[in-house]
Amino acid sequence: MNNKETRYTLSHYLAGALPARLGDEMSGQAILLVGIAAGSAALGSTLLASLTFAAAVGGPLLGALLDRSKHPGRILGLAISFYALGLTLIALSIGHIPTWLSWILAFATGVFMPAISGGWSSRLKSFIADEHMTRASAIDATTFNIAGLAGPALAGVIAAWFGAGWAIAVLIGLLVAALPMAWLLPKHSGRSTIHVTSFLQDVVAGFKVIIARRALLRITLTSVISYLGIGMLWVACPLIGREVFGNVGYGGVLMSVLSASALAATIAYAKWPTRYSPDTIALLTTVVLAVAMLILAFADSRLIVFFAMLVAGLADGPQLAAIFAVRHREAPSYSRSQVFTTGASLKITAAAAGALLAGYLVAESLQVTILVICLVQLMAATSFMVLGRHLEFSFWR
Repeated sequence: MNNKETRYTLSHYLAGALPARLGDEMSGQAILLVGIAAGSAALGSTLLASLTFAAAVGGPLLGALLDRSKHPGRILGLAISFYALGLTLIALSIGHIPTWLSWILAFATGVFMPAISGGWSSRLKSFIADEHMTRASAIDATTFNIAGLAGPALAGVIAAWFGAGWAIAVLIGLLVAALPMAWLLPKHSGRSTIHVTSFLQDVVAGFKVIIARRALLRITLTSVISYLGIGMLWVACPLIGREVFGNVGYGGVLMSVLSASALAATIAYAKWPTRYSPDTIALLTTVVLAVAMLILAFADSRLIVFFAMLVAGLADGPQLAAIFAVRHREAPSYSRSQVFTTGASLKITAAAAGALLAGYLVAESLQVTILVICLVQLMAATSFMVLGRHLEFSFWR
């Protein structure tokens, strides 16, 4: 714990980040279900796409605001509030306003989405000492694993029992519950909040930091390419469930296997830190993801399918923790929020693009789609090695 800030602890952070991320993971499923309840599954899916793609715009803007503010916790709290308000308005107005207006509302709401992922994570180093960052990053990553495992299922169960509107109500409650811990996040220290540069220059500066620092560029490019494949897997899983188990519903079970495995692996990574650097973990886990997809593509039994998803989860969890650790290590304090929110927005957008691409590929061949996911992971690992060719790359850093 940083001696300069003892009032805010990792427990406070988790008490805010976990409900916020659980509510966020519920939102996609809830929006789809609200669209279906309004009589149009297509409307639900296009609203979700609008919500997701807006993250590409929102990430850099929110990052600049967080870095410029003396009280970043208040900016984070406001962003979460606007996100919750937007989701509420979507749920209340869907089916009662023109479709194009619903899309605009969803896009405006999605601008605030990166606050829940990158915005929270960027503030971790404001109260955690450097020597504890790898473990803290792993613990932070578990909140994503828990939310990914429980969020969609919780939204589905609530919608089935009480209606899709109640799923929206619960996720809004979770977002609101996170607000006090966001508001109390430590202030910026050591840097004046008086800026000689414009807001737009600060936004561009965040991209410049990622490009200028090869380790940041390497981990950002690797994660974005890898999440392009993860987005494809979202679409492929229901069809794998139908082909292997005879029911598309088993696709959700397979994603739960991946999330549970990722959670277990991330907890182990936090409890028993490895001697390998986070950079090495990021590379190795990306390669393991490729191997898991190769196994999945040629799986000829249910047991092998489950095994492949288990292996994918064992890689996916530590990969995210390693990405966080590298960002914390490499990002300068004056642009850390920008690095995190920009990275989060790029990953979210890449996953959405992967889902759209898979929609076309699965119509031709499910096996080819999974092999493409494998190829995408290999491309991510290759980009990591190419960018690291002239860098010091050790197993201990």
